[in-house]
Amino acid sequence: MVSLGFAIALAAAGLAAGLSACGSAIGCGLAGEMSAGVLSEDPDKIGSMLVLQALPGTQAFYGLVTAVLVLVQLQVFGGNGLVDISVEKGLSILGACLPVIFGEFVSAIWQGRVSVAAMGIVAKRPDAFGKAVILPALVETFALLSLIGSILILLLGVKLA
Repeated sequence: MVSLGFAIALAAAGLAAGLSACGSAIGCGLAGEMSAGVLSEDPDKIGSMLVLQALPGTQAFYGLVTAVLVLVQLQVFGGNGLVDISVEKGLSILGACLPVIFGEFVSAIWQGRVSVAAMGIVAKRPDAFGKAVILPALVETFALLSLIGSILILLLGVKLA
Protein backbone atom coordinates (compact mmCIF):
# COMPACT_ATOMS: atom_id res chain seq x y z
CA MET A 1 0.00 0.00 0.00
CA VAL A 2 1.27 3.45 -0.88
CA SER A 3 1.63 5.92 1.97
CA LEU A 4 -0.12 9.28 1.81
CA GLY A 5 3.25 11.05 1.85
CA PHE A 6 4.43 9.01 -1.13
CA ALA A 7 1.21 9.79 -3.00
CA ILE A 8 1.60 13.52 -2.35
CA ALA A 9 5.19 13.44 -3.59
CA LEU A 10 4.16 11.47 -6.67
CA ALA A 11 1.40 14.00 -7.36
CA ALA A 12 3.99 16.78 -7.08
CA ALA A 13 6.11 15.07 -9.74
CA GLY A 14 3.05 14.69 -11.95
CA LEU A 15 2.07 18.33 -11.54
CA ALA A 16 5.62 19.48 -12.29
CA ALA A 17 5.75 17.52 -15.53
CA GLY A 18 2.11 18.02 -16.50
CA LEU A 19 1.66 21.74 -15.92
CA SER A 20 5.02 22.51 -17.48
CA ALA A 21 3.97 20.58 -20.57
CA CYS A 22 0.59 22.36 -20.61
CA GLY A 23 2.26 25.76 -20.48
CA SER A 24 4.65 24.76 -23.25
CA ALA A 25 1.80 23.49 -25.40
CA ILE A 26 -0.07 26.77 -24.97
CA GLY A 27 3.04 28.88 -25.66
CA CYS A 28 4.08 26.85 -28.69
CA GLY A 29 0.50 26.88 -29.93
CA LEU A 30 0.28 30.66 -29.74
CA ALA A 31 3.57 31.00 -31.56
CA GLY A 32 2.50 28.36 -34.09
CA GLU A 33 -0.55 30.38 -35.07
CA MET A 34 1.58 33.41 -35.78
CA SER A 35 4.22 31.30 -37.51
CA ALA A 36 1.62 29.89 -39.88
CA GLY A 37 0.50 33.38 -40.77
CA VAL A 38 4.03 34.61 -41.45
CA LEU A 39 4.91 31.50 -43.45
CA SER A 40 1.79 31.86 -45.58
CA GLU A 41 3.26 35.16 -46.77
CA ASP A 42 6.93 34.11 -46.90
CA PRO A 43 7.80 30.39 -46.63
CA ASP A 44 11.52 31.22 -46.65
CA LYS A 45 11.26 32.41 -43.03
CA ILE A 46 10.77 28.83 -41.79
CA GLY A 47 14.10 28.73 -39.93
CA SER A 48 13.52 31.81 -37.82
CA MET A 49 9.86 30.94 -37.22
CA LEU A 50 10.78 27.44 -36.06
CA VAL A 51 13.30 28.76 -33.53
CA LEU A 52 10.84 31.29 -32.14
CA GLN A 53 8.05 28.73 -31.95
CA ALA A 54 10.24 26.13 -30.22
CA LEU A 55 11.42 28.43 -27.41
CA PRO A 56 8.35 27.99 -25.16
CA GLY A 57 8.78 24.23 -25.40
CA THR A 58 11.81 24.15 -23.13
CA GLN A 59 9.69 24.50 -20.00
CA ALA A 60 8.22 21.04 -20.60
CA PHE A 61 11.73 19.61 -20.35
CA TYR A 62 12.39 21.50 -17.12
CA GLY A 63 9.23 20.07 -15.59
CA LEU A 64 10.22 16.58 -16.68
CA VAL A 65 13.69 16.97 -15.14
CA THR A 66 12.07 17.98 -11.86
CA ALA A 67 9.68 15.02 -11.97
CA VAL A 68 12.58 12.63 -12.58
CA LEU A 69 14.47 14.10 -9.61
CA VAL A 70 11.44 13.48 -7.40
CA LEU A 71 11.13 9.91 -8.68
CA VAL A 72 14.82 9.35 -7.96
CA GLN A 73 14.33 10.62 -4.39
CA LEU A 74 11.37 8.27 -4.05
CA GLN A 75 13.63 5.43 -5.24
CA VAL A 76 11.11 4.45 -7.89
CA PHE A 77 13.82 3.41 -10.38
CA GLY A 78 15.77 1.14 -8.04
CA GLY A 79 13.27 -1.66 -7.80
CA ASN A 80 13.50 -1.49 -4.00
CA GLY A 81 9.76 -1.22 -3.63
CA LEU A 82 7.91 1.86 -2.55
CA VAL A 83 9.50 4.15 0.01
CA ASP A 84 7.27 4.85 2.97
CA ILE A 85 7.54 8.57 3.62
CA SER A 86 5.64 10.78 6.00
CA VAL A 87 2.98 13.24 4.97
CA GLU A 88 5.35 16.01 6.04
CA LYS A 89 8.04 14.76 3.64
CA GLY A 90 5.47 14.42 0.87
CA LEU A 91 4.34 17.99 1.46
CA SER A 92 7.97 19.12 1.52
CA ILE A 93 8.50 17.58 -1.89
CA LEU A 94 5.32 19.24 -3.13
CA GLY A 95 6.61 22.56 -1.80
CA ALA A 96 9.94 22.00 -3.54
CA CYS A 97 8.13 21.45 -6.83
CA LEU A 98 6.02 24.62 -6.59
CA PRO A 99 8.57 26.87 -8.34
CA VAL A 100 8.52 24.56 -11.35
CA ILE A 101 4.79 23.86 -11.22
CA PHE A 102 3.91 27.55 -11.43
CA GLY A 103 7.06 29.07 -12.92
CA GLU A 104 7.24 26.83 -15.96
CA PHE A 105 3.51 26.98 -16.67
CA VAL A 106 3.35 30.77 -16.56
CA SER A 107 6.70 31.47 -18.23
CA ALA A 108 5.94 29.15 -21.15
CA ILE A 109 2.71 30.98 -21.92
CA TRP A 110 4.33 34.39 -21.70
CA GLN A 111 7.32 33.24 -23.69
CA GLY A 112 4.89 32.13 -26.39
CA ARG A 113 3.27 35.54 -26.38
CA VAL A 114 6.62 37.30 -26.63
CA SER A 115 7.64 34.89 -29.41
CA VAL A 116 4.54 35.98 -31.31
CA ALA A 117 5.65 39.60 -31.01
CA ALA A 118 9.17 38.65 -32.10
CA MET A 119 7.72 36.88 -35.13
CA GLY A 120 6.01 40.13 -36.07
CA ILE A 121 9.39 41.86 -36.01
CA VAL A 122 11.00 39.16 -38.17
CA ALA A 123 8.05 39.21 -40.60
CA LYS A 124 8.71 42.88 -41.33
CA ARG A 125 12.49 42.90 -40.85
CA PRO A 126 14.12 39.49 -41.39
CA ASP A 127 17.54 41.00 -40.67
CA ALA A 128 16.39 41.74 -37.08
CA PHE A 129 16.07 38.06 -36.09
CA GLY A 130 19.04 38.23 -33.71
CA LYS A 131 17.50 41.14 -31.84
CA ALA A 132 14.00 39.66 -31.93
CA VAL A 133 15.01 36.29 -30.46
CA ILE A 134 16.48 38.01 -27.39
CA LEU A 135 13.02 39.11 -26.28
CA PRO A 136 11.51 35.64 -25.69
CA ALA A 137 14.90 34.38 -24.51
CA LEU A 138 14.69 36.84 -21.61
CA VAL A 139 11.51 35.14 -20.43
CA GLU A 140 13.48 31.88 -20.38
CA THR A 141 15.47 33.34 -17.50
CA PHE A 142 12.49 32.95 -15.19
CA ALA A 143 11.90 29.39 -16.33
CA LEU A 144 15.52 28.59 -15.48
CA LEU A 145 15.26 30.33 -12.11
CA SER A 146 12.18 28.23 -11.30
CA LEU A 147 14.02 25.07 -12.26
CA ILE A 148 17.10 25.98 -10.24
CA GLY A 149 14.93 26.85 -7.23
CA SER A 150 13.14 23.51 -7.30
CA ILE A 151 16.37 21.57 -7.82
CA LEU A 152 18.08 23.32 -4.92
CA ILE A 153 15.14 22.74 -2.60
CA LEU A 154 14.83 19.09 -3.67
CA LEU A 155 18.53 18.33 -3.35
CA LEU A 156 19.41 20.45 -0.34
CA GLY A 157 16.21 21.07 1.57
CA VAL A 158 14.25 17.82 1.34
CA LYS A 159 15.82 14.69 2.81
CA LEU A 160 13.93 11.44 2.93
CA ALA A 161 13.96 9.43 6.16
